[in-house]
Amino acid sequence: MKIDNFLPPKELWPEFNISKDFYESLPKELNLAVEILDKRAEERKHKIAIYFEDKKYTYRELVEFSNRVASKLIDLGVEPLDRIAIRFANIPEAVVSNFAILKAGALPVTLHPRWSKKEILHVLKDSGAKFVITQKELLKEIEEVKSDTFLQNVIVVGDEKAEEKGYISFERLLKEGSKKFEAVNVHKDSPAVLLYTSGTTGPPKGVVHFIPGVLMVTKNVGTHVWKLTENDVLGSAAPISFALGYGGLAMIPYYFGSAVSLMRQPDPDYVFSMIEKHGVTVLSMAPTWYRKTLPIVDKLMKKYDISSIKLFTGGGEAFGADTIKAWYEKTGYMIAEGFGATELFYISISNAVAPKPKPGSIGMPVPGVEVSIIDPETLQPIKKPNTPGLLLIKAPCGTVYWNPYAEGGKLLKKMEKDVLMKMVALGDIAYTDEEGYIWFAGKGEDVIKSSGYRIGADEIEVALMSHPAVDDAGVVGAPHPIRGEDVIAFVVLKKDYKADENTKKGIYAHLEANIAKYKLPREIFFVESLPRHTTGKLLRRELRELAKKMYVPKD
Repeated sequence: MKIDNFLPPKELWPEFNISKDFYESLPKELNLAVEILDKRAEERKHKIAIYFEDKKYTYRELVEFSNRVASKLIDLGVEPLDRIAIRFANIPEAVVSNFAILKAGALPVTLHPRWSKKEILHVLKDSGAKFVITQKELLKEIEEVKSDTFLQNVIVVGDEKAEEKGYISFERLLKEGSKKFEAVNVHKDSPAVLLYTSGTTGPPKGVVHFIPGVLMVTKNVGTHVWKLTENDVLGSAAPISFALGYGGLAMIPYYFGSAVSLMRQPDPDYVFSMIEKHGVTVLSMAPTWYRKTLPIVDKLMKKYDISSIKLFTGGGEAFGADTIKAWYEKTGYMIAEGFGATELFYISISNAVAPKPKPGSIGMPVPGVEVSIIDPETLQPIKKPNTPGLLLIKAPCGTVYWNPYAEGGKLLKKMEKDVLMKMVALGDIAYTDEEGYIWFAGKGEDVIKSSGYRIGADEIEVALMSHPAVDDAGVVGAPHPIRGEDVIAFVVLKKDYKADENTKKGIYAHLEANIAKYKLPREIFFVESLPRHTTGKLLRRELRELAKKMYVPKD
């Protein structure tokens, strides 16, 4: 089946913001792995490309290993634009596999390591993946669904009995493959990678990103956000077979001859030890990591030398000004908050490109990105500062859903909402201040409409999280017959605090000092935990259902 049969009509696509000069500089046919890795490796053969705990891999080794695997993929029958799924924790074989797939002219498909078998089955079937490359520890769910997919075989890392089980040994491919391999070229307008969303609002959705856009995002993020050189080391514990970790650990740094520090897990002590061990200069972590590290960061700063760091950054959810200020006070480093999405391939807005980071804001557009904030009802641009509206983004990559004709064309209908005025509309509400900094106010679907006010849940959650008793917080709207919705907060307390009225009164007093009165929760419920996706994102739909059951509307 032609690849076009898996893509929506072009009239539904967003317009990609790719400079004419950059596009015309690309050869008509090329290979993405060669452009990102091989060309940069020619002069850096002996330089470290990957740090993984006590191991080091040079650029020459990464090129040769990916060549070996790519040559065997061709022998196995892989053809241009075939889909090959990768499911890995952060190990070097994940990076090797990614570049091998690209060198074979195929499309990497990301499978989150913590997805359930239901999500894995959906993505394997939806993508039409021909092979999956994974590790022994993550094989179980794939084994359970394999017979219901289009998979021809499974390639397994670290399993001595893989061949006995009927699978293919990754180590055998490395041993038997050729270290010299001529990468398969495809047309420069071809798809480059198939990234799947986290699935917080339903089954994961496949988003296709194309070669020119991926290359331009790679160039712009590395140059303007991380300011990478061949002397930099980017570290992260984000899963490499998911969008955030994929761009940061499997693609962007290699274009600049930089190294990556593959962090196996996000334990703060472990992360700080890897910063010292590998000389990490740019650390990219989720806001929840920074918040959970704050109470012990003083001890970690004394225990480890992190003087190599030039930039702390992250995104995916709101940091809150208090977290960033507290981090600065304790460490001397300002966190450069940013904003990106699977639909945009990577970061599109960042404090790292602003004149100086402004705690609480998400910064300014990365060069190559245009932003517009519009009235969601009239679709007219909002020019007045500090006025929330729908955030629209025009970037080198954008929302093009894979296989949109499935399930009665459900994703075709969704594209009509997710692409407005030829720009990407993620449903996010934001505003700009007088200096042009952009502030995130919440998801459109998460905005609570109460007594004529539009209230962003994120702002209240950030205020809650800044209280010393609060370990986690989630805010949603609950139906009210007169006001439309009431603001309801769910709070997880830290171990030393009691779930009683005194604690609740203290939290209310803190909120009253930090947010407008009309935004105050009508009720605060103490809970043991909040429903979160494997990526850490709050599952608000589940929280809304809980609010409906627990909250009794009051006058």
